[in-house]
Amino acid sequence: MFEEEVKLIQDEGIKTFTLKCIDAAPDYFWKVPASSTGKYHPSDELGEGGKYLHSRKVTRIAYDLCRNVDIVGWERDCIVSAAIQHDFCSRGYPTLEKYTISGHGPLWIKMCEAKVCFSSQIFSQPQLKLIARLIGTHMGRWDMPFEDATDIFESIIQTSDYIASRKYISVDLTLPVET
Repeated sequence: MFEEEVKLIQDEGIKTFTLKCIDAAPDYFWKVPASSTGKYHPSDELGEGGKYLHSRKVTRIAYDLCRNVDIVGWERDCIVSAAIQHDFCSRGYPTLEKYTISGHGPLWIKMCEAKVCFSSQIFSQPQLKLIARLIGTHMGRWDMPFEDATDIFESIIQTSDYIASRKYISVDLTLPVET
């Protein structure tokens, strides 16, 4: 899963980390709709696998926004990794909650640290700190506590997530990624 999106990551360390995190994602992530209530997200994200589809769209949009503002290299790779992972624990962990939970970004960071078994020494690297920060703040104004974007990196993740959730915007994943 996420084969096309992982190919966008150039840094081998970030790619390896991302693949391990994908393997550690809760089983429900691949099956649940993007919206737990059905009120939000386009219709193609409201059925089985909608959360996965939504995350693919967020990643595509984030990558393209990086192109727009000339973010390249490991910083872009961190944004792509965070976009892939941003909703891995959206409905809780380890159990599947009925609705999307507040603070699911920080919850995934804790679960990822435990399940992927990265030491604090590895997590102190700037790349992994950035990925964790972006996942933790991806909900922006829609999460409690309120986390407004503090820089362009957070803004890209928050904006990508917001755009992908709009019912009137279609993201065609069959088109090749422009690099």
